[in-house]
Amino acid sequence: MINFNGNIIEENEFFIDHNNRYLTYGDGFFETIKIINGKPKFWNDHYFRIIGSLCMLRIPIPSFFNSNFLLKNINELLISNNLLNSSCRLKIIFFRNSKGFYLPKTNMFSFLISSDPIDNSVYTINTEGLNVDLFTQYKLGTSELNNLKSTNRLINVLASMYYNENNLGDSILINEKNFIVEFTSGNLFIILDSKIITPPLESGCINGVLRKKIIELESLFDMKIEESNIKTKDLFNAQELFSTNVINGVKWFSNFRNKKYDNYYSKLMIERLNKII
Repeated sequence: MINFNGNIIEENEFFIDHNNRYLTYGDGFFETIKIINGKPKFWNDHYFRIIGSLCMLRIPIPSFFNSNFLLKNINELLISNNLLNSSCRLKIIFFRNSKGFYLPKTNMFSFLISSDPIDNSVYTINTEGLNVDLFTQYKLGTSELNNLKSTNRLINVLASMYYNENNLGDSILINEKNFIVEFTSGNLFIILDSKIITPPLESGCINGVLRKKIIELESLFDMKIEESNIKTKDLFNAQELFSTNVINGVKWFSNFRNKKYDNYYSKLMIERLNKII
């Protein structure tokens, strides 16, 4: 079952017109939320990111569209899918409803909520380190639009195909200034010079919810957290390299080309994060 604009329907009942702006222009965005025992984790951060994304895309927000309204619709879907006492990956897609070409004629929007069960209610780190390399064929822009989880993720798709074809665990995306930005499906962190460093939002990285929580909870990790541009040479000098997202928590990488990494702080971060979820 899925929730489309507040109505619980079967997946095969969902229909989208071929002229829909989501299909033709990628005029929308999505939010991915981890549900543990029927409860959305980091909900306030997700909700305010949704509101911020709607504002950035200049989509008016109806007065009824508040946190309680969304939570009610999420809860109804979880009940329908027998997930109220389970854990799952919840995805909410938002797209503008309008005819027209590039210029929309109206700014009303639709939302679609779907859920997929997952096994782990707590974060666990990968026991074997992953190999990674740069994806350089296409580069990310650095505008604020790149901070959104927009429905246009072509670079991520192609970078995922690249790492699959080369037997890697992931790819690292770079921006037009050749700074390191993020992994295909998560924010990037390194341990360097006794600091935890992650690229700033100005680099064009996704404004990840778990990234935000880690920065806010700096005191939990016994190390200064710094947002600054990362160069390729920093990857060779770093002691650790890991990715973060709300579904998987932390994934550590053991190899970047001939560079090898430890995972001491990656494991520590998983341990500390599990105390707040």
